[in-house]
Amino acid sequence: MKNKIITALFCLLLSGGFFAELILPDRDYSVQERRSLAQLPACSTDDIRSGAFGNGLEEYLSDQFPVRDAWISVKTCAERLCGKKECGGVYFAENEYLIEKHSELPEDQMQRNLGAVRSLSERIGEIPLYFMPVPTASYILSDLLPAYAPNADQSAAVKVAEALGIQTVDVKDALLMHKDEYIYYKTDHHWTSLGAYYAYAEWKAQKGETALPLAEWKTEILCSDFRGTTYAKVNDPFAAYDVLTAYYLSPHTVSYNQGSYQTESLYERAKLDGPDKYAVFLNSNQADTVIYGQGKGKLLILKDSYANTFAQFPAEDYAETHLIDMRFFRKSIPAYIEENGITEVLVLYNTPNFCEDTDISRCAK
Repeated sequence: MKNKIITALFCLLLSGGFFAELILPDRDYSVQERRSLAQLPACSTDDIRSGAFGNGLEEYLSDQFPVRDAWISVKTCAERLCGKKECGGVYFAENEYLIEKHSELPEDQMQRNLGAVRSLSERIGEIPLYFMPVPTASYILSDLLPAYAPNADQSAAVKVAEALGIQTVDVKDALLMHKDEYIYYKTDHHWTSLGAYYAYAEWKAQKGETALPLAEWKTEILCSDFRGTTYAKVNDPFAAYDVLTAYYLSPHTVSYNQGSYQTESLYERAKLDGPDKYAVFLNSNQADTVIYGQGKGKLLILKDSYANTFAQFPAEDYAETHLIDMRFFRKSIPAYIEENGITEVLVLYNTPNFCEDTDISRCAK
């Protein structure tokens, strides 16, 4: 019976889609999935022989399928009715969590990236460098995953980093201690501001410092209707809504991309009216960002998007908090550190992303 339901939906999808494909224009971007869509590939003899044209055509037809978002919802609902526990790289976990799947980590790339971090630490000499690999929800909330779900051991990155002599901030235990709290979003792959705070407090403790208690931070609910990246992959119409919360003590001036855009807030509230509400934290992912605060010293965070939420806490401790996203930044990191008088460096990525990233390997050049 389950197979008949899926087959019927598939046939309906193909027949309706074939005719709609003939008349509807191609789309360049999916707001729902937050990514560019494949376009019709150029056809050449070499591409046909190599199979590149066939692969490109398959991707094009998949991306440009009419009313794609609605069909993703239909597919998700059908698969859940049939008892499936995973769809599109997302686990249907307990307590309404949609958790991104990480079944393995690429060890070779992880070794290259950690080698680059160690080289950067050696190049900057006495300037302290800390490495914080953040476990994702699939690791910390593993007890919510479906039974026997493949799940990578994300603690491996910590072990390798420590063996290489890198000052590593292991936030695993701090997050596990609070796993019953709202430390990861239910429909997004990021941690919440609360989860970031617990990691911040662990980092401070490792340096012999004490984080200001949560009760002393000002809080603001930025929105309560957030649906994020894991929701976008499955488009589950029955998914929960998440809450985005800000923590701060004082206002901050923020400069993006070498001063091309400046603002008086850590929170780009206009993003709350768009499709990617998480971009409210530091205006999404920029090549370089500088936050000006009331503290002392200058912190540089080499980061992925997990640091966008984290940065609201150390921004209160330093005179300047610099953030660089290696996916978009093309200049020398050692030169940047010297030119800007950086006094401390933090490398902060979610663990699977760090292990897969091919840009952080440039950080010592």
